[in-house]
Amino acid sequence: MVVCPDVVDFGNSAAFAITPGVISWYKSQYFSTPGLQVHEVGHNLGHGHSGKDGSLRSDPTDNMGNQGSWSDAGTNFCFNAAKTWANKWYESYHVTVDPTIATYDGTLVGINAVKDSTIAAGQDVVLKISSSAETNLYVMFNRKAGANNEVPGYGDQVVITEQALETASTSWWQSSLSSGEVYTQHNWGSAGTLTVKVCSLDTGSPGTARILVYATGHATLSCDASTPAPTKATVTSPPTKAPVTSITTGGSLKCQDNDESFLFNGRSTRTCKFISMKAGKRCSKAGAAENCPVTCTNECTCSDTEGTFLTRRKGKNCNWAANRSKRCNRNEVRSNCPLTCGVCSVEGQGSRRTNVFY
Repeated sequence: MVVCPDVVDFGNSAAFAITPGVISWYKSQYFSTPGLQVHEVGHNLGHGHSGKDGSLRSDPTDNMGNQGSWSDAGTNFCFNAAKTWANKWYESYHVTVDPTIATYDGTLVGINAVKDSTIAAGQDVVLKISSSAETNLYVMFNRKAGANNEVPGYGDQVVITEQALETASTSWWQSSLSSGEVYTQHNWGSAGTLTVKVCSLDTGSPGTARILVYATGHATLSCDASTPAPTKATVTSPPTKAPVTSITTGGSLKCQDNDESFLFNGRSTRTCKFISMKAGKRCSKAGAAENCPVTCTNECTCSDTEGTFLTRRKGKNCNWAANRSKRCNRNEVRSNCPLTCGVCSVEGQGSRRTNVFY
């Protein structure tokens, strides 16, 4: 933390922080404000802002939304579901479901249940709803207790947040649900209408919320059915997007570059497009080769992604990218379509042209 004279110009802001990083700067009149400190630490952790209804800093369930008190006493509340997921503080209680192929009938508890060791087997803290070509949704029970007992908005409700990238991306409040309420999103993938339904809420100790998640084209769940045990049986495993995994096929390694940003050299969030612009120098740094095996090595065979991938919040495929070389300037396109974009040859050996599109 660096405290600066009030005459310092942060662009009409009270403070500034490196994202991600370890340094933050504050105007002297604001440095003792806990809410501002947590906000800037959130940027240090790699978080973007948290918005609601089109306003960039207005999510009252998250410290990145600037809705807490600016007094020296501050306000006791934490991060929303998307930011909590990215922090990985409760990773043992994270779960992912793809509604196009699976359903979720389970119980969410607040973060305080982990601290107090009152969380039970089969209960979860954050649920990630993730399907190809759809922007990820994150769900949590915004339990108004413990470190979150003064949350400015939607306490003791199930809150749904949308965020495109795990870090360095603005999250957007989508809905807050009480018992019996339903959130729907039409045209979810190829599986009809996404449905998130709150069957029940209990604000006792530790407090629980039973919710259902399904897509109407795949399955329909009912609150009348008893909760399966364990709930994890109906849920897909969390994705392992970073670092990228290589697999052996027919004696050779098949690789894919990461289509998202990652921590590079322990300092900043970068992409494989950035690495490729000076591959000879950057591929030797921490995080580069493991996230960008196609860009950085000649030891694997690369291939275009089958099916669709997300680019600018829309589902596209490599056929769409063909004959549109300008599209390959986007990291998610070049990473999913390395053959189409000329990142590598079909043999995956010795003919990488990773600087063609920049």
